[in-house]
Amino acid sequence: MRFILAIFSIFSLSLSLSAQQFGGNPPSLKWQQINTDTVRVIFPFGMTAQGERVASITQYLNRYTRASIGNLEKKVDIVLQNQTMQSNGYVQLGPFRSEFYLTPPPSSLDLGSLNWIEQLSVHEYRHVLQNMNFRQGVSKVFSILGGQLGQAAVTNIAVPNWFWEGDAVVMETALTPQGRGRLPGFFDGFRGLSLAGKQYAYMKIRNGSYKDFVPDHYPLGYLMTAYGREHYRQNFWKNVTSDAVRYRGVFYPLSHSLKKRTGENVTGFYHAMLAEYQPLWNSYAARPDTTPAVPLLPVAKTVTNYKYVYATPDGWIILKDAWNKVPGIYLLKPNGDMQLLVRPGIVYDDFFSYRDGRIVWAAARFDARWSWKDFSVIRVWDRATGHTKTVSLRGKFFSPDISTDGKHIIAATETTHMQYSLQLINTQTGKTERQLPNPDNWYYTYPRFAAGEQSVISAVRNIKGEMALVQQSLATGENTVLTPFSYNVIGAPAVNGDTVYFTSGNRDVNNVYAITLSDKITYEVTDRGNSAMHMSLNHNKDSITFSEFTVKGYKLYQAALNASAWKPVPVSEDRHSAWLQPDFKEGGNILDKVSRDSLPVKKYPQFTRPFNFHSWVPSFNDPEYGISLIGENILNTTSTSIGYTYNRNEGSSDIGAGFTFGGWYPVLAIGTDYNINRNAYDQSGKLVYWNEATASAGFSIPLNFSAGLYSRGLSFGSSYNIRERYLDDKYRGNHLQFVTNTLIFSNQRIKGSQNIYTHFGQYLAMRYNRTVNGLFAEQFYARLDQYLPGLWANHNLVLQAAWQQRDKLFNYSFTDNFVYARGYNTPLYTHIYKLGANYYFPLAYPDWGFAQLLYFSRIRANLFYDYSRATYLQTNTRYSSLGTELYLDTKIGNTLPFSFGVRFSHLLDRDPVDHAQNRVDFIIPIQQLFNY
Repeated sequence: MRFILAIFSIFSLSLSLSAQQFGGNPPSLKWQQINTDTVRVIFPFGMTAQGERVASITQYLNRYTRASIGNLEKKVDIVLQNQTMQSNGYVQLGPFRSEFYLTPPPSSLDLGSLNWIEQLSVHEYRHVLQNMNFRQGVSKVFSILGGQLGQAAVTNIAVPNWFWEGDAVVMETALTPQGRGRLPGFFDGFRGLSLAGKQYAYMKIRNGSYKDFVPDHYPLGYLMTAYGREHYRQNFWKNVTSDAVRYRGVFYPLSHSLKKRTGENVTGFYHAMLAEYQPLWNSYAARPDTTPAVPLLPVAKTVTNYKYVYATPDGWIILKDAWNKVPGIYLLKPNGDMQLLVRPGIVYDDFFSYRDGRIVWAAARFDARWSWKDFSVIRVWDRATGHTKTVSLRGKFFSPDISTDGKHIIAATETTHMQYSLQLINTQTGKTERQLPNPDNWYYTYPRFAAGEQSVISAVRNIKGEMALVQQSLATGENTVLTPFSYNVIGAPAVNGDTVYFTSGNRDVNNVYAITLSDKITYEVTDRGNSAMHMSLNHNKDSITFSEFTVKGYKLYQAALNASAWKPVPVSEDRHSAWLQPDFKEGGNILDKVSRDSLPVKKYPQFTRPFNFHSWVPSFNDPEYGISLIGENILNTTSTSIGYTYNRNEGSSDIGAGFTFGGWYPVLAIGTDYNINRNAYDQSGKLVYWNEATASAGFSIPLNFSAGLYSRGLSFGSSYNIRERYLDDKYRGNHLQFVTNTLIFSNQRIKGSQNIYTHFGQYLAMRYNRTVNGLFAEQFYARLDQYLPGLWANHNLVLQAAWQQRDKLFNYSFTDNFVYARGYNTPLYTHIYKLGANYYFPLAYPDWGFAQLLYFSRIRANLFYDYSRATYLQTNTRYSSLGTELYLDTKIGNTLPFSFGVRFSHLLDRDPVDHAQNRVDFIIPIQQLFNY
């Protein structure tokens, strides 16, 4: 029985490390800064107005919004990223900084319609204040011992992720005229569970599920924090989190503080929150005048989303996104049969449009080298030919629509300087025929050709974040505002003659509305218990099909259409219930109060503070134990480490340093280390001691060729190494120089969220090491993994082949990356190969945990067979084994993802080392805990 362990330090934990992009911007991008006593805002040249707005808002927040979080101070750096098409933002420790992804989200139903710069500033700076003020007690001690990552580790364990995000959503709702706390669609998940009569356990809500829809930590956090503020005053969470980060109550400190202050632990508090909100949702859905509708399809066992729908004479064109499959666009026939038409692949927004046999969408594309630079192209699938083609150059396009004859496309576009417009694109040439004027820089969402295709209908956001439905002439560019601007969000419109259908949220859920263009009167078409996403008038025009959120995902419903019974409604009025109009007593909307004065702007050199040490990171990788001081610059183009490692087997010590620069096309790296008291036995059996110095320099080039259905990457590089051993001259090889060349290629088809691995993909790794002076030593290693589908949707067949060959002189041994036949000890060889087959499949989805300690999400298994042959001198030895592996996918403490398992290997050839024929290994990859 053996344990397979890999141990790393808990101090490498960081909340947002996965958000980093090392060396993601080209050196041609020039940076500027606004540096105040509160914040340094770093932004590309030409983004001064955005930088000033961020600096002004964050200074105001720092001064006036601390009553509910604390008064501790620490200056932060905020980087504005304008090259990406992703809509996001994050704050991290290690180093302490924030990054804003400046492309606004195309859908207003999810995140709202506020000015994106302003919403990011309010939301993300709340995370800055959280990190500042959580440096107390035990967390402060860990920040001293481990630096910023030490603080990140203990505060993210003490304070659950739902509070971090819920508190930030509360503040964006409290300090702006909108915020997600006022969006009906933000609560669709919890409302769907309530209407279905489901009340999941707290651990399931915290940890999610592979089989059931579970709302994420954003709405959970908002509901929990809003409930706490409503019942226990404004500064309630300030006191609770202060207790938690101080670890008052060592185990479950936040729950301990809740118990002390409310009489309920965190589980009881969660159920109390549901007891308050669920009756509101249920009673709203139970009103007698709601719109009757019938489901178009039976409920599937697997969670499946049908978000968008277009009626055709022979059925409906729909987007089907099931958790066990790759999303695809299907023809749904009246009898319920489905025919796959096309899979859009990698996209930034999954919306598509359909007209007269053609499907159009914006597909993601990426710069090969610079990971912050990404684009989209417009793709068209033609039902007549069954073929897909790209009809535009690379740009930044969203939500295109296609004309009836297929010759033109209208698409929303943006520039890197946050200028927005509609472009009319010729599908034959791929060129833009016209860019429509946009003097007020409205943000267009989901433009649609109007009847006759002489104008475009679109929902727009103005500079304040208000929304309206507008009609713009393609000939003159003149705009006609169809609905008054308001903070009620508007979804994608659907045009039918003189009537435009759209979703909006002026009541407690997003419903379907209609406006007649001739008189601009707006009507309510549906009044349902949960939100609608998209709609289509059926071909016979006597009914409407719409997608509505349920506990099993977005489902398609049909409702009768009786336009004569429609009642006019003021869609721009706020008709929300009281719970959607919260007053958190933080002073209300600050956006009109914040100064718009100009601020001094300076150049920000890319190489500013290149070392920027921030954390001590211990490491435990038996038999080696060490500690390193690490640093990165704020633009994330440099990485530095200085460390000490002790090897308990040898009793040797190693002092090393490394520096990597990612700001140029090749990533450059240098390193050096000095090893003291190394030892080994020589050929006469004498124990020999020596010191050893090593220096290295190298480069690598990481490339991204992802497109369509495949995530595809290539990385190659080389390093030159000089090693000097301080040893008696009678021993050869004291001066050694060698090169290491590597190549890694990965091609993975995108997969469903339930799939264990991709259903088709390849992974290729090659490494060649060779000395260039003195003693000869050489090693070549290659590995190829082939991923294939199994018998069922969530099964995988993975085939493996590996080869490693070294010289026969054994003067020097390079790093060994070979994956040997399972169950065997490492053999002695000059060359070896292995063939392997693995069949992975899920066994169960327990969705169960205990004591807030360990939660089981999935149990999966693998059946394997390995065949290997190793050659040493004239001896050729076979190593073959078969067996099974059992894995448990879990979360520890509702926070740390951790998969571990056990392996049974039956050795078809006895192990030459210990003659074993059966082996049990416990697979405990501790490093997973610290990749979070």
